[in-house]
Amino acid sequence: MASKTTARNVLMRSVLALLGSVLAWRLFKSVSVWQVRRHGARLSNQFPDSLVPRPLRVLPPPESEYVGVWDRSPESARELLVEEYGFEQTFRAYLHAYERAGRTRYEVASCSYKPEGATGDYQLHVRLFPTSDGRTDVWCHWERNPDVAPLAHIRQEGYDPAEGKRRLRKLLDDVSIE
Repeated sequence: MASKTTARNVLMRSVLALLGSVLAWRLFKSVSVWQVRRHGARLSNQFPDSLVPRPLRVLPPPESEYVGVWDRSPESARELLVEEYGFEQTFRAYLHAYERAGRTRYEVASCSYKPEGATGDYQLHVRLFPTSDGRTDVWCHWERNPDVAPLAHIRQEGYDPAEGKRRLRKLLDDVSIE
């Protein structure tokens, strides 16, 4: 009798684990990287900075990175960067938000473009934020590729907002960003 109960328990646990795995996979597939980052930023913003580890704090993007307003929705801008220009959504980056007109504007995309491929030394890092009128604020910088040079990336060696803006405008040569 004990072996039947044990076998039933093992079977039940296996079925529950399988169902849990399927549910987790479906949830993972239905939520985009930018959504996970935005929810993480909102959660992090609920606590004083002193209680949040530095890599999880929400920071305003540096003013030197501001490019302008793109006359398209954040969804459309994000899709264009990824599908047409080869950008990838970045999970591992600081979370950003800023205040404008009494509202917190959370980042809706953190994308990187590596012109020399995954093992290239540098990347173009672009962040997108929604505006109150449905358009997109664009911020960017040029920096060391964290996958190739993680310490140089953290120390901001090669960090250059002006070069980032120049490269973004060149890459998006037919796009107008005010």
